[in-house]
Amino acid sequence: MDLMIFSGIGFITFLAGLLSLKREIRLFKNVVTTTATVVKYNEYEDINRLTMYTMVAEYKLIDGRIIQAPEQAGCTRRKYSIGTELQIGYSQEKPELFTVKNDYSRKAAMVGMCIVGLAMFIFGVLYELG
Repeated sequence: MDLMIFSGIGFITFLAGLLSLKREIRLFKNVVTTTATVVKYNEYEDINRLTMYTMVAEYKLIDGRIIQAPEQAGCTRRKYSIGTELQIGYSQEKPELFTVKNDYSRKAAMVGMCIVGLAMFIFGVLYELG
């Protein structure tokens, strides 16, 4: 019974990773590439009381508006200095969502969720059957 719960958690993790990856691919299918400037960092504590930083970037949209948007994921360190210019791609569907060029950490985390979840599911099912 415990292994079926383990398998269930694995399956849910796999689905969450898969759905997140599907959404990411849809949102960033036709990105607009531009230059952004790191303007500040938002600082907060996570549930483990670690200090986390979320970069806020300023960039110009194709319609001429200038926006400031936070990165979607936090980090335990400040990745870039304030004032640093970066190449980013932002979503045409949701311009406040962007990724730094050649930073695949978000997709890697989603693929990792799929792999770990699937492994947990398979292990639980095989162990329960065997």
